[in-house]
Amino acid sequence: MARLLAVGLLTVSLLLGAVAEARYASGARRSGHRLSGDAVSPLEQHQVAEVGHCLNHCVRLPGCVALNFGTISATANCQLLGQRACDGLPLVADAAVNYYDVYDDRQNVTAETKTPFWDDPGCGQDGYCAAECSAESKGEFCTTDAHCSENLKPPGGFQCLNGTCQLSASFWEVRPGLALPRWQPWRIDSHVWTWKKLKPGMCSIDVSIKLGVGAVAHIAPSWVDEHTGTRLMFRFTTTTTDLFYYDSASATFELAMGVNTNGMVNTDTFSSLRVSWCGGNMAIGPASNPTLATAFASVSQPLDFVMVHSSYADSWMTVDSGVADPWLFEEAGTTADAVMTVPSDSYAYHSISPTNEVTVKYDCMAQRDCVVILRGNSQQVLVVCIACWEDTQMGLNYYGEPIQGDTNLFRIGPLLSETVYNTFTVHYSSGKVTVYRNDGKLPIYAATAPHAMPEITMIGIGGCCGAKTVRIARYDPAWRTDTWLTEGSGYSNGDEPEPAPTP
Repeated sequence: MARLLAVGLLTVSLLLGAVAEARYASGARRSGHRLSGDAVSPLEQHQVAEVGHCLNHCVRLPGCVALNFGTISATANCQLLGQRACDGLPLVADAAVNYYDVYDDRQNVTAETKTPFWDDPGCGQDGYCAAECSAESKGEFCTTDAHCSENLKPPGGFQCLNGTCQLSASFWEVRPGLALPRWQPWRIDSHVWTWKKLKPGMCSIDVSIKLGVGAVAHIAPSWVDEHTGTRLMFRFTTTTTDLFYYDSASATFELAMGVNTNGMVNTDTFSSLRVSWCGGNMAIGPASNPTLATAFASVSQPLDFVMVHSSYADSWMTVDSGVADPWLFEEAGTTADAVMTVPSDSYAYHSISPTNEVTVKYDCMAQRDCVVILRGNSQQVLVVCIACWEDTQMGLNYYGEPIQGDTNLFRIGPLLSETVYNTFTVHYSSGKVTVYRNDGKLPIYAATAPHAMPEITMIGIGGCCGAKTVRIARYDPAWRTDTWLTEGSGYSNGDEPEPAPTP
């Protein structure tokens, strides 16, 4: 962090017009710095005799919360501002100017208690308030925990400490003002890869995992969200572990194969593991011995996703802070019309209450395969294959007992575009499937599932052979990207607790 210059405080008593009582303003100063940036648009500029007069102008002006005072131009030395340094604007060095935050003392809050930024001369990073020092980055100033819950997500994610909303110990912050529980459930699916985005800078994750009987688990930090990118592979069973990776040319490099890790995980209880790849040093092991299996991978790209899969049987996992669905890192992900990118060979999942009546309406841009998956229990999956087989056919794929495979294939002309959205509506009613496209009144496809499905509990959108750009929240608000934090449902990419034991 850049060390900023010493802090000073200025308090001035200002009698405003005919107002009987005096108003006071406190200004916290950064000497030799001014607020700058493309977004800085002064409310007013003045030429005054001293800083107290400039402060007087600010207190009189509605919306004035800060000021630059010094040699600003040939005609102005007092610049009144409607934003403060911790609003995402930088302080830049300027020996001829001092920057001041301005507060109304009638709020009974001093400059020191308003923001720790002023108390610590080290609380600057590239001219900005460092996140750990900036009270503004945590939302409104507070007097109670309930005050924090009014403005920040989710309830309980932030607590009131020293007059500011600070992160609760059992949560981690995805972006300013939005937190997640530190431990999140994440199903390791036996049918598809599911994925989450790594928090920037993360190169290790802590997980708690229980394998399905006969399962082979895969945890794969990835360079990009496509199978064509580099993926480091941690593959393990209850007895052995393999460490290898794929490069961008789809070549496989075996690094450490068949390592004896007997007892590292089991099928009866959850085991705590650490998985790490910092600097290419791959390691996995229990919390007490996190380097039980190690190898080195010569990878120079940043790994920004992590993908999971479980061959032969579903497994279950909870994951500690550092990973989240990628849309949670973006402010755009909270909009009612969020655009979601689903990686190739993966699906965005949404959990629903058990039902035999499902309607899914969504917009899709893709080269091919805008698939809808309907899941009942872990062993039964119905895939409504839209524009599959090189954008030439519709069909149903059923996976589970007693049969599996393709059925009811129907050849149809191209349905998709990589530049224009097409809208699809999929109806499922007690095994009967109908699909509509755009504003068509008649279905483009109708078929019956080859085997009775249990009640549907999860919906997935995605498919193979290239990423999909999908819009669905405009038709069903439950798919808004952050609603599952605040309403208990929404876009969760496969997060699902372990099913109850079979009696």
